[in-house]
Amino acid sequence: HLLKRCSASQVSGLAEALMQETVALACHSFGNFPVQHLLQFGTEEQRHRLAQTIVSNAETICRSKVGAGVVAAALEHASSEDRLSIAQTVMHVPGLLVELAQCRHGNTAVLRMLQVLDGQDSLQAHMGLAMEIATLRASRFGRVVAKHLEEKALHATVQ
Repeated sequence: HLLKRCSASQVSGLAEALMQETVALACHSFGNFPVQHLLQFGTEEQRHRLAQTIVSNAETICRSKVGAGVVAAALEHASSEDRLSIAQTVMHVPGLLVELAQCRHGNTAVLRMLQVLDGQDSLQAHMGLAMEIATLRASRFGRVVAKHLEEKALHATVQ
């Protein structure tokens, strides 16, 4: 909780060290927590740098079960531009959105991505997930995303 209780100048060295090892820490069962805290309590510039690292290493971080929590945190705390960049990057890697939807915290990340994306990107993401609805339904965490898609489809047919 140092990041929460101390000033930015007091933890700048620690934050810098964390940012230099973002990918390794994001994929580590304990190291992901300081990265998530930095996303939550860091400066705007620190959150931006972390988001850019996530974009540059999306496949590696998203395919890590604990990395999915870091992606979810970034989609909650990063700027709207960085959120969109992360969502678009993940969406354009074949199969990654469906894979992410099937893991703990990954389903939360995918639901946040669906909120961030708009226009053609949103349509493409929804359609890509809908095509894998059976796979999502078969997964404990994927069911959450499948339910969201089904509710959205039901809502669209009612209108």
